[in-house]
Amino acid sequence: MKALIIAIMLTILFIPAPSIAKKQLSLVTDSFPPLYYQENGENKGSYCELLDLTFKEMKIPYTLSFMPWERALRMAETQKTDGIPGTAKTEKRKRLLIFPEEPLSVIDVVLFYRKNEGFQFNGTSSLAGKKIGTINGYSYGEEFDQSNLFIKEEVSSLKLNFLKLKAKRIDLVIAYKEVGLHTLQKLNLTDQITYSPTPVHSSALYLAFSQKPGHGRLAKKFSRALRKIKTTDAFQKIMQKPGLRTAPKPSKIIN
Repeated sequence: MKALIIAIMLTILFIPAPSIAKKQLSLVTDSFPPLYYQENGENKGSYCELLDLTFKEMKIPYTLSFMPWERALRMAETQKTDGIPGTAKTEKRKRLLIFPEEPLSVIDVVLFYRKNEGFQFNGTSSLAGKKIGTINGYSYGEEFDQSNLFIKEEVSSLKLNFLKLKAKRIDLVIAYKEVGLHTLQKLNLTDQITYSPTPVHSSALYLAFSQKPGHGRLAKKFSRALRKIKTTDAFQKIMQKPGLRTAPKPSKIIN
């Protein structure tokens, strides 16, 4: 028995470190162009580049798969995957997911309207009685999410919301600004639909990790690596692309 125990201990001792440290992470999210999306089987967008750089710094391989948002969020919350990029922090999500200290970026949430009718956002009260297109499972800031002053019409995609807005089936569409502009351009609707420049909310978006064992430490390592990447020239090049900006007060690098 003693010889068996010694043999097991020696086996564990000499397991190559990379085989443990380089366990591949599985991430899932929905398509969110131009920040992250898939084209011809290839992952593209500013966030994909940022994740590549950060995980390379951490020496951890990962995969990123795309699916509808509610399904991706449910998979992360039930620990069927390792994490979900592009997640806004809410009280409910903080109970089910692990958020790093450092966000991927901050993006404005704005309201889109038909050009020939006009609209200016002046606080939640200016939305009273409006029918507003939203996406299943998305958060647009606690004040908007919890308000009962207006009607929220949920659909599965931003494309459907803009088509409903064009057809006058809803009054407004709420969306993350750069994603909304990108989608309008793809739909050739920029001559018919525009947005109110005053943000409804400025949302920090994170790579939220599932609550698997060890993911608390992983989230801290990710924050350190991401802060380091944000000091590089490579990050500055990514920043020049649509939709990506850092938090109002940049975080310090903490080793």
